Amino acid sequence: MTSVLGLAGSDCERVSGGVLAQPVNTMSSAAFLVAGLWVLLLAVDASGRRVELAVFGIAVASNAAGGLLFHGLQSSGAGWVHDECILSVLLFIVVFDVARFLARSTAWTMATYAVSLAGVGVVLAWAPFTTDALSGLLGVAAGAWEVGEYRHELPVIRAEGLTARRAARLGVLVALALGATAFLVGRTGAWLCSPESVFQWHAVWHVLAAAAMGLYAYGAIEPHPGGTTTS
Repeated sequence: MTSVLGLAGSDCERVSGGVLAQPVNTMSSAAFLVAGLWVLLLAVDASGRRVELAVFGIAVASNAAGGLLFHGLQSSGAGWVHDECILSVLLFIVVFDVARFLARSTAWTMATYAVSLAGVGVVLAWAPFTTDALSGLLGVAAGAWEVGEYRHELPVIRAEGLTARRAARLGVLVALALGATAFLVGRTGAWLCSPESVFQWHAVWHVLAAAAMGLYAYGAIEPHPGGTTTS
């Protein structure tokens, strides 16, 4: 069992003796709640794929709870919840991309996602050390797919211009690149890590990751018919 001091120990911020062990990293996790609620609002007004948007919004918002438990309360099982919430987002993107490529129904997408998420949860409970490997595998798969799809759309972009939704999809890559940089330079022992500071690079990662999730929902899950409308 992970000790209290061991939870989030690699995320730089000093673990205090207060109600919230890492207050800055905890409060910045609220960005996921904001992004998740925004995605749920998109689902209400969507012309299609409302179920997918709603489920994705819940997955995004769940990371706020994961952050509270992991960075803040550091309760028993917090590591599992935190990791499962992160992987729920990455897994959704991979399953959704595959479903779209295979032209599968919403029912197939949701069933595949539910089974896969349950399987990942079992793996994390049995072998929590696999978190980084699973995150890397799903992250690379999702990122490579997005880059490939954007490259595929380049001829259309040149002909029709960069719409708001296409710009949002590009923004996902930009936000994740900046967020990953913040994540790495702010790790414990990294050159910009300052445990006592009220500014934490891991908190920046939270905000940028949440922004990327919101942009993905807007640009990829529910693209406007034809993909040419800027609204």
